[in-house]
Amino acid sequence: MQRLIALVGLLLPLVVQAAGGQALGSPTAVLDALKQSRGGVLLAFIDHPSDQANPVKHLQGLLSRYRLDLNGTDLGQVRRNTILHVRPRLGVNRLTIENTFDDQQRKQLSFPAMRAAGVPTAIVEVRTSRDFAWMEALTLSATEVQAVENALNRSQTGGMPRVLALIRSRGQETVQPPRPLRNWSRGLSSGGGLDSGSASDGSASSARSAQSSPSEETTQDTAEQGTTESDSSEEAAADTSSDTEETDSGASVSADRRSYY
Repeated sequence: MQRLIALVGLLLPLVVQAAGGQALGSPTAVLDALKQSRGGVLLAFIDHPSDQANPVKHLQGLLSRYRLDLNGTDLGQVRRNTILHVRPRLGVNRLTIENTFDDQQRKQLSFPAMRAAGVPTAIVEVRTSRDFAWMEALTLSATEVQAVENALNRSQTGGMPRVLALIRSRGQETVQPPRPLRNWSRGLSSGGGLDSGSASDGSASSARSAQSSPSEETTQDTAEQGTTESDSSEEAAADTSSDTEETDSGASVSADRRSYY
């Protein structure tokens, strides 16, 4: 009899420890738990969509604390946006959630589990709310759990908010395409080509200006020569006309003198 009591005393702490929960605080810890195959369950305590849309309830949810009981075993207290790794029993598991500040607010949820070796870790989304009547436990399918694990395998950035968002969206997230890298060397070479092209254009313009300058000087000299010749012609014509006028006036005076005599 004493041996039986001693054996029970040894087994009871092991049972309690097996049923106890372990809080996961990083994407790496969550990924390690998902890669196990011993029939474990991740309990993700996420606020209800109605509480997310209500700013007052969202703020109140930050201050809420819940006392948990899984199959008669105390799991301690948790806040929302917390993930616990628990070892359930085979069949239906009963999770009791109680408000730490009000014993009258209590809700019992249930979820199935396949506790056996070789069974992958499952995920149960526990939707918490200020209104305990809205609380519910939603078990993700094997495909959805695999999608969450694949997303964490791709990247473990974003911390626990990203992990909770993946569970809420069932592993679906928008992957940002990588930005194309600019080829700076190509840009510099093309710029150099433009500079050389501009320099060649400038040289060509200078050459054209140099070629056009003699012709412009020749035209200017021709114009000045034509102007000088025209001025000389006008002066000669003026002298000729004055001489003619003087000759005519002299002839008139001689004629008058002859008629007088």
